[in-house]
Amino acid sequence: MHLARLHRRSGKVALLLLLVCAFSLVDGLAGRMQQGFNSTSALPGGEYPVSGPLPPQTETIEDMVIEGGTDDRQVRLVPYEIYSGYWLGGKMWRGAIKVGANPASGEYVIRVRDKFGEKQNPTLIFVVQVWPDEATMKANAPERLTRWFGIDPFGLAVLVLPFALLAGFGNFMLGRAWSRALLAERSAEIYKLLPAPDGGGKDVTFGLGVQHGASPGMRCRIRRPDGAPVGEARVVECTARDCVARVPHELDVRPGDVVTLPELAEPPVATLGA
Repeated sequence: MHLARLHRRSGKVALLLLLVCAFSLVDGLAGRMQQGFNSTSALPGGEYPVSGPLPPQTETIEDMVIEGGTDDRQVRLVPYEIYSGYWLGGKMWRGAIKVGANPASGEYVIRVRDKFGEKQNPTLIFVVQVWPDEATMKANAPERLTRWFGIDPFGLAVLVLPFALLAGFGNFMLGRAWSRALLAERSAEIYKLLPAPDGGGKDVTFGLGVQHGASPGMRCRIRRPDGAPVGEARVVECTARDCVARVPHELDVRPGDVVTLPELAEPPVATLGA
């Protein structure tokens, strides 16, 4: 019974952690979509990495035209280097948006283009929202977790996911141990509960079959995982590894309850005559 409790509790813990992880990811992605993937929330004195494709007919950093930011260079984009893209192999650049110590709060737009007047690439338009302090920035964040608790949702997802996987693995191993313990007692959990086809009660399906000594007509006991008795059922159908048993309508049977087959009769011992 101790194994059954541990199995149920570990499953609840794993589910809770996975839900936290999923909510964090959804919250983070929704926030990024609302804010825009080329938008940056910035604080005085901060430096924020950015990258993008090279504008048309541009080969060097010196050929790039950078417009926007502030005239006093409190908000500016500084390209560092050119490199080959990982997937398609095109030329890319990386750099940083730098914010000075005393910028005016507000929204700034920075554009990167070529010197020849080609059409502006929308992926090279960067929006920088400068906040006066971290508390104000978090209070206005599009992510709920950041607004409510000051937590980065992607960071929380990365932190929680290993524990969720560990709890799920623990639940799987405890489930196997619980199944082995039940099998040693000629028992198994009910994994399916359906109304009987003829309307004469309910049919429960469990993982014991002919190879475990079950046969149609056999009477078996049903109990809760904690050992509390529920009632009896009659086996109506068997396969090699599973059985279907019928219970009355009024019997409060649930998936997860335990079915126990009767003990097999000992074969008679032959005696030799004198």
